[in-house]
Amino acid sequence: MEYELSKEPLLTASQIEERVQQLGLEISSQFQVDLVIGVLTGSFIFVADLVRCLPNTIQVRFIKASSYGCSQQSSGSVKIRSLEELDLKNKKVLVIDDILDTGRTLSCLLEQVRLAGADTVKSAVLLDKPSRREVSIEADFVGFSIENHFVVGYGLDYAEGYRSLPAIYKMSIPSP
Repeated sequence: MEYELSKEPLLTASQIEERVQQLGLEISSQFQVDLVIGVLTGSFIFVADLVRCLPNTIQVRFIKASSYGCSQQSSGSVKIRSLEELDLKNKKVLVIDDILDTGRTLSCLLEQVRLAGADTVKSAVLLDKPSRREVSIEADFVGFSIENHFVVGYGLDYAEGYRSLPAIYKMSIPSP
């Protein structure tokens, strides 16, 4: 099935940049972060931009967590890789993900970080789709709340494409 990129961005690069800077201020005023865990691959640009807005020296590590694969629909099964390689004992951890959708991935990931001995665990997401939630969870820090659109750009992909777009766009099936 072919999808089409919207002509106009849902969120412009300047809107994203401004909000990421605001998030950096919100996080640093409320939480002293020791370690950032970025969830690959969709969050890599968001993580890079956000950690530059945090004032203290922090460690940054990346893990893989997914329930999508190359689809628009969650498989319902969460796969987490590389978390076991991190020493989380007594750390104040900020988990950063690109999007909070069904809640399955973030919920599972936060629980695993807590079980690994983190002192405090908070979460930050660039995008939140509350209408899609299947698990009772809210992120501690949210960039933007959006409707149920399939989106790409600023690290988010469709079949590994579109990640390098500086803005966020909707993807849709073209009209016949």
